[in-house]
Amino acid sequence: MTKNFYEELGITHNATKNEIQSAYRTLVKKHHPDAGGAKERFLAIQIAWETLKDPIKKEQYDKNSFSSRNSFDSLNENWEEKFNFKKYNSSIKDKEVTTWIKEIYTPINRLISQIIKPLNNEIKELSADPYDDQLMENFCSYISLAQKKIEKADKIYNKKLVPKSISALGLDLYHCFSQVKDALSELDKYTQGYVDDYLFDGKAMITEAKRIQSKMAVEKKNKNF
Repeated sequence: MTKNFYEELGITHNATKNEIQSAYRTLVKKHHPDAGGAKERFLAIQIAWETLKDPIKKEQYDKNSFSSRNSFDSLNENWEEKFNFKKYNSSIKDKEVTTWIKEIYTPINRLISQIIKPLNNEIKELSADPYDDQLMENFCSYISLAQKKIEKADKIYNKKLVPKSISALGLDLYHCFSQVKDALSELDKYTQGYVDDYLFDGKAMITEAKRIQSKMAVEKKNKNF
């Protein structure tokens, strides 16, 4: 029997947002393909997380949880549509990959770098005096600009289906900018209450995003994309 999203993350329907996030992080570390996990399980965890972390998507899922049309299998198929399984001849496949790299991967990767590279310096400047209004305003401006860039990355990603031959790269790219997106959310929470846990979590997510970004660069180079 297929697990529902709550079972997939090992939580109850009454789980709080923090409990959902904590369960997701634990499972990602355990089942990531780089750690020997199965791609299918990792993908299932991502699907569950993308729905349950969003209040609107979660509410809709809960309303339709008993509908076969909106079952996990159906949503999994919708997710897999991002990885184009249509049969093309070799030349068309090569062109499709080249186009996706140029129009999707490259601009998104550039946006991710524009967010990640300045972060350490931004945090260093703020750490001089987190309670200084001007320093905090500067940091908030960085977060605001970064959030606009990651929203742009999200829109770019959905413009084209990921070619089947590079579905792993497509999944890594999605995971990478999702980590950055969640990190910015944590950093934004830090600015609202100076809770160090948010700053720590945000930095940890950025570190994970950098690891994935490096992995993608190696894969891209090895396959001569």
